[in-house]
Amino acid sequence: MRYQVHSFVKQVQVDLLALSDADLLYTIDQWVSGKALSGVPGDPPEEAWSALGYSLSRTEAERLSPPHGTMSGGKPEDRELWRAPSAQHLRRLLTEMDVQQFVQHVIALAYQSLHATHPEWGDGPTFNAHLANHLRWIRLNRQRHAQSAKRTPHA
Repeated sequence: MRYQVHSFVKQVQVDLLALSDADLLYTIDQWVSGKALSGVPGDPPEEAWSALGYSLSRTEAERLSPPHGTMSGGKPEDRELWRAPSAQHLRRLLTEMDVQQFVQHVIALAYQSLHATHPEWGDGPTFNAHLANHLRWIRLNRQRHAQSAKRTPHA
């Protein structure tokens, strides 16, 4: 992997991990579900969900549904539920990913989720640089908001 690509991918990883637990979970959940800013639903592969610590569980409705091959009123896929990991688990998984894994599982999801809304971010290293700046903006904006809330007198 070229140095520039590697450098920007690592910067995205650093900026993503610098987010608060709540912002980290929200951001990844938006990318995984494909709902970030664009509102376009995505369909990430199960491998990406699992790599990010999401776990698949069957809903109660599946156990109560008629056997396979009978009229059930819905597809089995509709009964699958992906549960988000804890912030600590997600942070650990993201920290342990090497550059290739991070590109495959995180950058790809971010690109799929955000590129339609931000085509000006381009592709490859340019997208990664804009993504890192976007994550940094989220963190700094949250910090400014928290600081101004501390300074504002409460009645």
